[in-house]
Amino acid sequence: MSTRTYQFGKHRPTGLVGHRDLGEQVVLGGGAATGILLGYLFSGATAVAAIGLVLPILIALVIVYAPYRPTGTSQRRTLYRWWRINRYHRKAIRRTGGVWTSPAFEAGVGRDGTPPDAALAEPEGVAGMTWVPVTVRGQKAVVVLQPEAGCVTATLEVASPGLGGKEVAEQVVALERWGELLDAFGNVEEHPVKRIQVLARQMKSDPYAHQRFIAQRDESAATADAPQWLKDSYDVLANAVSTSAEEHRYYITIHARFTRDLAAEGAARGSGDEGVAAALASYLEELWSRAEDADLSVIAPLDEGRMTAFIRNSYDPDHAIWDTDLPQAHAFPRNVDVRNGAHVATRAAGSTDTWVHATAAVVGWPTTPVGPDFLSPLLIGMPDVIRTISITQQLEPNDKAVERMLAEDTNNQAEMHRDRQRGKNIDPRDQIAANATGSRGMSLASSGAAGSATVGYITISARSAEELERTKRTTRSRARNAHLQIEWLDLEHARAFATTLPLAGGIK
Repeated sequence: MSTRTYQFGKHRPTGLVGHRDLGEQVVLGGGAATGILLGYLFSGATAVAAIGLVLPILIALVIVYAPYRPTGTSQRRTLYRWWRINRYHRKAIRRTGGVWTSPAFEAGVGRDGTPPDAALAEPEGVAGMTWVPVTVRGQKAVVVLQPEAGCVTATLEVASPGLGGKEVAEQVVALERWGELLDAFGNVEEHPVKRIQVLARQMKSDPYAHQRFIAQRDESAATADAPQWLKDSYDVLANAVSTSAEEHRYYITIHARFTRDLAAEGAARGSGDEGVAAALASYLEELWSRAEDADLSVIAPLDEGRMTAFIRNSYDPDHAIWDTDLPQAHAFPRNVDVRNGAHVATRAAGSTDTWVHATAAVVGWPTTPVGPDFLSPLLIGMPDVIRTISITQQLEPNDKAVERMLAEDTNNQAEMHRDRQRGKNIDPRDQIAANATGSRGMSLASSGAAGSATVGYITISARSAEELERTKRTTRSRARNAHLQIEWLDLEHARAFATTLPLAGGIK
């Protein structure tokens, strides 16, 4: 059987001045207009007019095109790109002095055992949250409301899809079923859920934990009278069980914008936040059913304990992700340090050990045909790296997806036509990407399926800055093996870190 492959198109901004966004076009246009104006005003003095004409244009070109790398960062970007990033970093430093401290310990708890509102604070990079408990299929769950971001989210934990262990035909069927799940949400105009996030969390586990348990069991007085044959049988069973040095967890998050329709539906189900949470809980139950139809085994929805454990383990991998007894107020660590531009550092209460984290964005998807398991180098190819991989898809109905594809395809063809007229060689990768865009449009038009805009983020964690740098190199190498281009988000790692939490962020 031939291996089925998939192609990703290459996004080309529809700019009037090359591949530039609107702000860069404004800078270039403003520089040109200023230069012409100054040249006209000082037309009486030839030398001054020449300087006035050329200088603003040169400055605009430097701002938009000249890349450089500030001290303590790893990426080369233009002045225009660094301006927005530096502005965010300066604001973050002003807000907390660079080190956010959790108020949970000082705030304590109320008489009823619940923490006061002062204890429920979020670190830099995370929008304000309100957690509302709900019930889905008889199981406890939590719906996260983020008023500042104007959205509502909820999450399911699923068993490992295990694409790498399936035959090619099974992989194709699994992806087609996942496409049907996305289509059910994205192709209905009035459906409030238009964003789906898939999270893959990989952590180091202890491969010798079982052997230590056996040793403790043999020393226990409770097993002193156990027959020898029973002890021997257990030892044989323990030796036959293979343990892994890495643990994998997978999650699916649904995201709904807080719109008038969602508010009206929430008002019909209850008052205030509880009504909105009840409305999203019904969509979480729908996701559960459709996940089962897609042959995904749902373990449980994330309730307050599971959500707290996931967030805490992301910031502090020393905290076990299965320890769900931690209260919500302690979801975040004691300190979050954003002063270093190359990473964000976190430290748990009562610990002297610091964890450092860095997040990369996927800025280039495969431009060559890839198989269904093309992410395997990142998912299972880094056994010594603690990481979270987030893939978020913004869904849109079929007609809008086809319109967007037509605009992209027109821009691709126009760009290649200009290159031919200039006698410039066309990059074969651009040709492949343009063909992929066209074939994707044909598939959309013929199938009537929903379209999606996809973003990806990778957060890695290490014990020290030196180890993190080595891990960065490993991650970049594995990303290259997966045909991905990644870019480390210098000076904004705190904000980027939140894109790999179950909040479905990081996409406009």
